[in-house]
Amino acid sequence: MGDSDISVNSVVLALLSDIEMSSAIMMKDAYLPDSGEKTDEKRSGPGSKPDNSPQDEGLAGPNVSVYITKISNQTPPEEIEKILKKDPYRKTNTGAYDFYTIVLSISMRPGDPKTTRFINGTIELAFLRGIKILNYSPKEKGIITAIIEKGGDAISLSPGLDFSASSSQGKKTQSYPDEKRFGIPVGPDEKITGTYSEKSGHSLDIPPCVLLDYRGMLKNEREMFWEIYPPMPGQHIEVTGKEMQAVFSFIVQTPKNTLPKITASIEGRVKGNLWGVVPIKGSVVL
Repeated sequence: MGDSDISVNSVVLALLSDIEMSSAIMMKDAYLPDSGEKTDEKRSGPGSKPDNSPQDEGLAGPNVSVYITKISNQTPPEEIEKILKKDPYRKTNTGAYDFYTIVLSISMRPGDPKTTRFINGTIELAFLRGIKILNYSPKEKGIITAIIEKGGDAISLSPGLDFSASSSQGKKTQSYPDEKRFGIPVGPDEKITGTYSEKSGHSLDIPPCVLLDYRGMLKNEREMFWEIYPPMPGQHIEVTGKEMQAVFSFIVQTPKNTLPKITASIEGRVKGNLWGVVPIKGSVVL
């Protein structure tokens, strides 16, 4: 990977509950009023092959699909120098390591937003052994809340990982010659646009109004723990609607020629009209 190159890797993670999908379908049919949807046409008859498409799998249950995109690029040398200067006792042979800036975009979609609401959850992120987290963002409680309150139609991350609200790509007043554009899946057949420039950092077309609130805590030099919850912390509210997004960022040090792979483990709680509060979980390597 060159200094100005970026790598974009997207996966879909299913957060599953212990409620079997067949049971959830029967519960929904038995207790919810007819919504007018022709659900029978989508189901398998006796002896027929079931439809296992991701969209149909979650229609009746408490399960959640999580669209995760990892954007990574080599960290600009001036940012590495700023970090290393903050620790005068740190002696690092920079020639023996690579340094990466990583942005994780996460979009959570309930299988059936009409009957299921997200309450809260946690995200644990672990890098491979030998990789060290040098910086991460957001750190302080309230950073995302302030961005949500400011509004706008996009969010930006500076090369030093400072979050801010911004305008979308089509309304930007300034662009840079090295700016790279890429797509980020956030739902079935749905993408948003992102850009990266070594000078300006990252910009993602995520409206702040769809952001969950969250903050991160280091467990050790290669593992992080994030709490995710609805805005307005301190009140027990549930997220309504189908869009729930979060963006996490890191600068990491890796052994030379070692890519910064991440294991993401997500646990949460959803509340259904039929099944009450249900835990869900899942994990993926990317």
